[in-house]
Amino acid sequence: MKLSSDLINFWESYDKPGGLKDLQSRYVYVNSAYRRLQNLSKSYDIEGRYDGELPTETYEYEPEFQRHDRLVLDTKDVHSSIEIHPFGKHKVLEGWIFHKRTFFYNNKLSGVFFWADPARKIDINIYTTFGTKASSIILNPPTTALTEREWEVLYFLMKGESLKSVSLMLSLQVNTVRKYLENIRTKLGTFSQAQTIDFCKSKGWDRYVPKKYIIRHKIIS
Repeated sequence: MKLSSDLINFWESYDKPGGLKDLQSRYVYVNSAYRRLQNLSKSYDIEGRYDGELPTETYEYEPEFQRHDRLVLDTKDVHSSIEIHPFGKHKVLEGWIFHKRTFFYNNKLSGVFFWADPARKIDINIYTTFGTKASSIILNPPTTALTEREWEVLYFLMKGESLKSVSLMLSLQVNTVRKYLENIRTKLGTFSQAQTIDFCKSKGWDRYVPKKYIIRHKIIS
Protein backbone atom coordinates (compact mmCIF):
# COMPACT_ATOMS: atom_id res chain seq x y z
CA MET A 1 0.00 0.00 0.00
CA LYS A 2 1.54 3.30 -1.09
CA LEU A 3 0.32 6.18 1.05
CA SER A 4 0.17 9.68 -0.36
CA SER A 5 2.55 12.31 0.99
CA ASP A 6 -0.45 14.47 1.94
CA LEU A 7 -1.85 11.69 4.13
CA ILE A 8 1.52 11.03 5.76
CA ASN A 9 2.05 14.75 6.40
CA PHE A 10 -1.39 14.97 8.00
CA TRP A 11 -0.70 12.01 10.31
CA GLU A 12 2.73 13.40 11.18
CA SER A 13 1.06 16.63 12.33
CA TYR A 14 -1.28 14.59 14.55
CA ASP A 15 -0.17 14.95 18.17
CA LYS A 16 -1.65 11.58 19.17
CA PRO A 17 0.26 8.32 18.62
CA GLY A 18 -1.19 6.60 15.58
CA GLY A 19 -0.53 4.39 12.64
CA LEU A 20 -1.80 1.93 10.08
CA LYS A 21 -1.71 -1.85 9.69
CA ASP A 22 -2.63 -3.92 6.67
CA LEU A 23 -5.22 -6.71 6.59
CA GLN A 24 -2.66 -9.19 7.98
CA SER A 25 -1.81 -6.93 10.98
CA ARG A 26 1.53 -5.90 9.52
CA TYR A 27 2.59 -2.32 10.04
CA VAL A 28 2.32 0.02 7.07
CA TYR A 29 3.07 3.29 8.83
CA VAL A 30 3.34 4.91 12.28
CA ASN A 31 3.68 8.60 13.06
CA SER A 32 6.39 10.29 15.12
CA ALA A 33 4.20 10.40 18.23
CA TYR A 34 3.84 6.61 18.14
CA ARG A 35 7.59 6.18 17.66
CA ARG A 36 8.18 8.29 20.78
CA LEU A 37 5.61 6.28 22.73
CA GLN A 38 7.30 2.99 21.80
CA ASN A 39 10.82 4.44 21.88
CA LEU A 40 11.44 3.59 18.22
CA SER A 41 14.08 5.59 16.38
CA LYS A 42 13.18 7.62 13.31
CA SER A 43 15.37 5.34 11.20
CA TYR A 44 13.71 2.11 12.36
CA ASP A 45 11.93 0.50 9.40
CA ILE A 46 8.58 -0.68 10.73
CA GLU A 47 6.88 -1.41 7.41
CA GLY A 48 5.89 -5.06 6.98
CA ARG A 49 6.62 -6.02 10.56
CA TYR A 50 4.29 -7.65 13.07
CA ASP A 51 3.95 -6.48 16.67
CA GLY A 52 5.96 -9.45 17.87
CA GLU A 53 8.92 -8.39 15.74
CA LEU A 54 9.23 -4.90 17.23
CA PRO A 55 11.90 -4.05 19.84
CA THR A 56 9.26 -2.84 22.26
CA GLU A 57 7.86 -3.78 25.67
CA THR A 58 4.60 -4.81 24.01
CA TYR A 59 5.96 -7.44 21.59
CA GLU A 60 4.64 -10.39 23.63
CA TYR A 61 1.05 -9.15 23.24
CA GLU A 62 0.99 -9.75 19.48
CA PRO A 63 -1.83 -12.37 19.68
CA GLU A 64 -4.05 -10.00 21.67
CA PHE A 65 -3.34 -7.10 19.33
CA GLN A 66 -4.12 -9.22 16.28
CA ARG A 67 -7.41 -10.38 17.78
CA HIS A 68 -8.27 -6.71 18.32
CA ASP A 69 -7.44 -5.96 14.67
CA ARG A 70 -9.58 -8.88 13.50
CA LEU A 71 -12.51 -7.73 15.64
CA VAL A 72 -12.39 -4.34 13.92
CA LEU A 73 -12.20 -5.88 10.44
CA ASP A 74 -15.00 -8.35 11.13
CA THR A 75 -17.44 -5.87 12.68
CA LYS A 76 -16.43 -2.75 10.71
CA ASP A 77 -16.85 -0.83 13.98
CA VAL A 78 -14.49 1.21 16.15
CA HIS A 79 -13.17 -0.85 19.06
CA SER A 80 -10.94 0.38 21.89
CA SER A 81 -8.59 -1.30 24.32
CA ILE A 82 -6.75 -0.23 27.44
CA GLU A 83 -3.01 -0.85 27.29
CA ILE A 84 -0.83 -0.67 30.38
CA HIS A 85 2.83 -1.16 29.52
CA PRO A 86 6.25 0.46 30.04
CA PHE A 87 6.23 3.23 27.44
CA GLY A 88 8.60 5.97 26.29
CA LYS A 89 12.33 6.43 26.52
CA HIS A 90 12.40 5.76 30.25
CA LYS A 91 10.03 2.74 30.12
CA VAL A 92 7.53 4.19 32.58
CA LEU A 93 4.42 2.10 33.17
CA GLU A 94 1.55 4.10 31.66
CA GLY A 95 -2.02 3.56 30.63
CA TRP A 96 -3.20 4.39 27.10
CA ILE A 97 -6.51 3.81 25.39
CA PHE A 98 -6.01 2.56 21.83
CA HIS A 99 -8.83 3.04 19.34
CA LYS A 100 -8.97 1.09 16.08
CA ARG A 101 -11.15 1.45 13.00
CA THR A 102 -11.19 0.17 9.44
CA PHE A 103 -9.13 2.01 6.85
CA PHE A 104 -10.24 2.32 3.24
CA TYR A 105 -7.81 3.27 0.49
CA ASN A 106 -9.05 3.99 -3.02
CA ASN A 107 -12.51 2.83 -1.87
CA LYS A 108 -11.14 -0.57 -0.83
CA LEU A 109 -10.85 -2.02 2.66
CA SER A 110 -7.11 -1.98 3.19
CA GLY A 111 -6.37 -2.28 6.88
CA VAL A 112 -6.80 -0.93 10.40
CA PHE A 113 -6.05 2.62 11.47
CA PHE A 114 -5.27 3.16 15.16
CA TRP A 115 -4.69 6.09 17.47
CA ALA A 116 -4.19 6.46 21.21
CA ASP A 117 -5.26 8.74 24.05
CA PRO A 118 -3.58 8.81 27.45
CA ALA A 119 -5.68 7.14 30.13
CA ARG A 120 -5.40 9.97 32.62
CA LYS A 121 -7.73 8.16 34.98
CA ILE A 122 -7.68 4.39 34.99
CA ASP A 123 -11.21 3.58 36.12
CA ILE A 124 -13.66 0.69 36.33
CA ASN A 125 -12.63 -0.58 32.90
CA ILE A 126 -9.46 -1.91 34.51
CA TYR A 127 -9.40 -5.19 36.36
CA THR A 128 -6.63 -6.68 38.41
CA THR A 129 -5.80 -10.34 38.00
CA PHE A 130 -7.72 -10.99 41.21
CA GLY A 131 -10.90 -9.65 39.61
CA THR A 132 -11.20 -6.52 41.72
CA LYS A 133 -12.45 -3.34 40.13
CA ALA A 134 -10.64 -0.16 41.06
CA SER A 135 -12.14 3.32 40.84
CA SER A 136 -8.78 4.89 40.05
CA ILE A 137 -5.43 3.16 40.20
CA ILE A 138 -1.81 4.29 40.37
CA LEU A 139 0.52 2.48 37.99
CA ASN A 140 3.89 3.25 39.58
CA PRO A 141 5.07 2.86 43.20
CA PRO A 142 4.23 6.03 45.19
CA THR A 143 7.60 5.80 46.94
CA THR A 144 10.87 4.01 46.21
CA ALA A 145 11.43 3.38 49.93
CA LEU A 146 9.78 -0.03 49.71
CA THR A 147 10.95 -3.02 47.70
CA GLU A 148 8.78 -4.71 45.09
CA ARG A 149 7.98 -7.57 47.47
CA GLU A 150 7.17 -5.17 50.31
CA TRP A 151 4.71 -3.39 48.02
CA GLU A 152 3.05 -6.70 47.21
CA VAL A 153 2.62 -7.51 50.92
CA LEU A 154 1.31 -4.01 51.62
CA TYR A 155 -1.05 -4.17 48.64
CA PHE A 156 -2.83 -7.23 49.99
CA LEU A 157 -2.85 -5.98 53.58
CA MET A 158 -4.55 -2.76 52.44
CA LYS A 159 -7.15 -4.92 50.69
CA GLY A 160 -8.00 -6.40 54.09
CA GLU A 161 -6.19 -9.72 53.75
CA SER A 162 -4.74 -11.44 56.83
CA LEU A 163 -1.07 -12.32 57.17
CA LYS A 164 -1.97 -15.97 56.54
CA SER A 165 -3.89 -15.09 53.36
CA VAL A 166 -0.99 -12.97 52.12
CA SER A 167 1.42 -15.83 52.77
CA LEU A 168 -0.74 -18.16 50.65
CA MET A 169 -1.09 -15.64 47.80
CA LEU A 170 2.64 -14.96 47.67
CA SER A 171 3.73 -18.54 48.47
CA LEU A 172 5.62 -17.40 51.56
CA GLN A 173 5.81 -18.51 55.16
CA VAL A 174 3.65 -16.47 57.56
CA ASN A 175 6.77 -15.50 59.52
CA THR A 176 8.34 -14.22 56.30
CA VAL A 177 5.31 -12.04 55.62
CA ARG A 178 5.48 -10.82 59.22
CA LYS A 179 9.15 -9.89 58.65
CA TYR A 180 8.24 -7.94 55.51
CA LEU A 181 5.60 -6.06 57.49
CA GLU A 182 8.17 -5.25 60.14
CA ASN A 183 10.49 -3.85 57.47
CA ILE A 184 7.65 -1.76 56.05
CA ARG A 185 6.80 -0.35 59.48
CA THR A 186 10.44 0.54 60.10
CA LYS A 187 10.75 2.36 56.80
CA LEU A 188 7.46 4.23 57.20
CA GLY A 189 7.90 4.98 60.88
CA THR A 190 4.68 3.30 61.98
CA PHE A 191 4.14 1.14 65.06
CA SER A 192 1.45 -1.37 64.12
CA GLN A 193 -0.18 -3.04 61.12
CA ALA A 194 -3.33 -0.96 61.58
CA GLN A 195 -1.38 2.30 61.78
CA THR A 196 0.62 1.33 58.71
CA ILE A 197 -2.53 0.69 56.71
CA ASP A 198 -4.16 3.93 57.92
CA PHE A 199 -1.00 5.89 57.07
CA CYS A 200 -0.81 4.47 53.54
CA LYS A 201 -4.51 5.01 52.88
CA SER A 202 -4.26 8.62 54.08
CA LYS A 203 -1.68 9.18 51.34
CA GLY A 204 -3.80 7.45 48.69
CA TRP A 205 -1.34 4.59 48.37
CA ASP A 206 -4.16 2.05 48.45
CA ARG A 207 -4.78 3.05 44.80
CA TYR A 208 -1.44 1.58 43.76
CA VAL A 209 -1.58 -1.86 42.13
CA PRO A 210 1.70 -3.77 41.59
CA LYS A 211 2.16 -4.26 37.86
CA LYS A 212 2.06 -8.08 38.01
CA TYR A 213 -1.56 -7.84 39.19
CA ILE A 214 -2.73 -5.56 36.39
CA ILE A 215 -4.28 -6.97 33.24
CA ARG A 216 -2.07 -5.23 30.69
CA HIS A 217 -4.39 -5.51 27.68
CA LYS A 218 -8.17 -5.39 27.72
CA ILE A 219 -10.66 -4.55 24.98
CA ILE A 220 -13.18 -2.16 26.52
CA SER A 221 -15.55 -1.44 23.63
